[in-house]
Amino acid sequence: MPDEGHYLDEYLSEILPKLGLDAETYGPYVTGFANDDDDTDEGMDDLIELLRASSESHGDDDALWQDFRNEILRRRKEFLDGEDTIKEQRAAQLQQEQSTSLQKEIELAQKNQLELAARKQHELESKKVENMSADRIALMAKFGYENDEDSDNAEEEEDDKPKTNREVAAEQNHLKNSRDLRSAAVQTKKDARAETKKAKELQAAKKEERRKRATKGERKR
Repeated sequence: MPDEGHYLDEYLSEILPKLGLDAETYGPYVTGFANDDDDTDEGMDDLIELLRASSESHGDDDALWQDFRNEILRRRKEFLDGEDTIKEQRAAQLQQEQSTSLQKEIELAQKNQLELAARKQHELESKKVENMSADRIALMAKFGYENDEDSDNAEEEEDDKPKTNREVAAEQNHLKNSRDLRSAAVQTKKDARAETKKAKELQAAKKEERRKRATKGERKR
């Protein structure tokens, strides 16, 4: 029972003396019924009969006892309905908190998945030849793929195992990157030679122009 007492205590302390009963003696009978899960008419009738038989002044007043009976049932129903409402509110609040927590976990998991996918995509993009710098292409072409033939020979010596689609795709991608890197490296060297040749030609043209101006100046003198 709560520290503030039973919800019927105040009412019983007023009504029981009016019915010719001591509140301290007979109040627990009524609160005991109110706390019992047995809310049948038979249980209430037994309680009323006990109180009427114990009353010193109003045992024969049917209307008074009927009003008392109805009031006890009304107050009991009102209290239980309030308790049910509180339980429902608490359950709804708990469900809302759990739903909010679950939604946050889902959003966090989705965010992590997106970040992981973005990192993987970035790694894939960075490995594409067209996204590599000329220096990196040259280094990889020189050091990363020099031993392709040796690697192929080593693979031939391994047991002949069936390959999965992923392994086949990885090998094809590796082969494509190798070819692209070689091609890019060759193109880079060609571009470098072309730039060097162009610079030499420009330098020779400037030198020839200076020589012509010098010769023309001597003729004028």
